[in-house]
Amino acid sequence: MKILVNAFGISSAGGITVLKKTIYEFLENQENQYYIFVFSNQNILNLVQEFNNIDNIHFKIYNDYGILFRLLRENLYFLSFVLRNNISLIYNFTGTRQLLFGIPTIVKIQNLLFFTKKLDLIYFDNNKKFLWLKQIWFKRFIFGLMLRFTKNIEIQSIHVKEELSNFINVDNKNFFVKNDFFVDQSEFSEPVQYDFNNEITFLYIVGPHFYFPHKNIGDFVKTMIMLFNSGLNFHINITLTYEELKRSGLWNDKLNKITSFLGYIDSKRMNTLFRNNAILISTSVIETLGLHVLEGVLNGVLCIVPNESYSENVYGNSVLTYNLFDCESLMETIMQLKSYNNSACHGLILDNQRYICHNENDKYSNSLSIFNDVLKKGKIDV
Repeated sequence: MKILVNAFGISSAGGITVLKKTIYEFLENQENQYYIFVFSNQNILNLVQEFNNIDNIHFKIYNDYGILFRLLRENLYFLSFVLRNNISLIYNFTGTRQLLFGIPTIVKIQNLLFFTKKLDLIYFDNNKKFLWLKQIWFKRFIFGLMLRFTKNIEIQSIHVKEELSNFINVDNKNFFVKNDFFVDQSEFSEPVQYDFNNEITFLYIVGPHFYFPHKNIGDFVKTMIMLFNSGLNFHINITLTYEELKRSGLWNDKLNKITSFLGYIDSKRMNTLFRNNAILISTSVIETLGLHVLEGVLNGVLCIVPNESYSENVYGNSVLTYNLFDCESLMETIMQLKSYNNSACHGLILDNQRYICHNENDKYSNSLSIFNDVLKKGKIDV
């Protein structure tokens, strides 16, 4: 087979991690040829370098000139490329698709930013309707239109289908739930040690789009201030620089002395953060998967997430939760942990690990399996 992989739009660490895992899956079939279209950025260039000498992996690198340029290239140029190279299937990695090509097409959904109504409330409550039109409504309209013409949709968890059902008819679609975080029980780390009489370390792992409303970092900062004022002994490790936070207007300098501003860190350095008395906090309004939380569970630390449907689907019932947008609820969940002994903490972590292992391994394990299923069953978009 010849596969066109549309990875325009992939730039952040999470997207790169999933794309890298997928390319390794491609290598299981050396007869296929993969043409991977990407926009140039440092993360992508590092990835290209890693697979530079693989004969059946062909990167096509372009500069990013915005969403309209991207849509034109994905349709006009891709059509020419498909015809010239006898492409068997198009694998769209970032939610868009081509119109009227008449060949098997799969759209992978890795971002629900445009498909959650709860995010609309943040914009409206902060009187940012124009920004909502620009960042949410326009892309919701474009991406939603494309999904209406899409038959084959790859998702990372079943809750993605539920969220999409609020905007499109999902009954006439073929959904493939794909494992993007394959783990074996043996790969999980032993739970770290907890003694809440000592200093607690809060981990807040977030990428360059932290200022987008769906990351909801403001609630994390407000809760940390409340805990600071309460006299709790804690430290913060955050994967942003002080300059990034200061420019965003979302930070409070009162927390500077108890915060390590780590900036971007790679996966090897990330593992050093998961140590004794560490608690990972996520305040995301919506996630398709939430790799940072899965990494936390994999490395044996307690995680606190919003009590939303995506949390239950991806992380299970044993994960610690709080009510979304409620800083007092988040603080209460944290303070309740002070009554937990080390054994109770380990029980929660081990339950999380068992659920994730079962849940992830119950999905499609390889993109090639989805490709073959689509082609064999004739699930073709027209």
